[in-house]
Amino acid sequence: MRSRARPGPRALAFKFNSIGRAGIWIVAVLLLGGCALRAPRILRPVGAGELLDGLAARRAAVTTLRARARLRSGLSGLWTREAIVVRRPDGVRIDVLSPFGLALAIGVRGDLLWAYPPARGTRYEGTASPANLVRFLGAPVEVGDVVDLLCGVPPARTPVGRASVVTTRDGEYRLTVPLERGEQTIWFAGEAPVARRAEETRDGRAVFHAAFDDYRDGFPHVVDVATADGPGARLTYDAVELNIAIASDVFAPPPAPRVLPLDAVPAEAP
Repeated sequence: MRSRARPGPRALAFKFNSIGRAGIWIVAVLLLGGCALRAPRILRPVGAGELLDGLAARRAAVTTLRARARLRSGLSGLWTREAIVVRRPDGVRIDVLSPFGLALAIGVRGDLLWAYPPARGTRYEGTASPANLVRFLGAPVEVGDVVDLLCGVPPARTPVGRASVVTTRDGEYRLTVPLERGEQTIWFAGEAPVARRAEETRDGRAVFHAAFDDYRDGFPHVVDVATADGPGARLTYDAVELNIAIASDVFAPPPAPRVLPLDAVPAEAP
């Protein structure tokens, strides 16, 4: 039987060099592929006016909302179930639900803010001012801000100068809107850019932050809100109906045996 000839040193060298070159090419392809995967998405040019017009269109597209939601807020981090009804420009009702029924109802109709805990048999009411809204919502905001946030968009602001936009390394558009005492910054993402985060500063200090996530059919089902002076809150929508007919009396304060000013709300009350 003839023995198989062993490859000589040159053949072995050629074989190992070929394997080595192939290995180098494979590694190079993998590295280049990894770089490509990590490379930021190339964004099309977008002007500040286009982003602002897009926000205005989204606000105009949602005039009413009725939803079932869960809210997690405060240091305890406990979830509460809520029924929410909103009608632009200034109608809001939030029913906080317990296993036994209605625990607390809060409503805004025009410039009237009311709160009704049925167990106390007392309705509290006053002006829907930022000073009163901060007690129930954790932030000194206007009624229109609450409506915007519940409808899934950053609060509308009137620029005092020219807004600007830049692209970020994370593949987002960052829009800066100059305000009288600060600025509003909104980050957008997506092919048809939608708001992902918003932050507002006043007198050089961040006072408000919001984030929008879990978009479905153009509407965010998760809204996070935080302020500089208190714990944040997360609102998760379980079911949402948009642009349905809602009667005005939904936002009217319910009848109660006693009616007291908001200043009379006990300190431990929500």
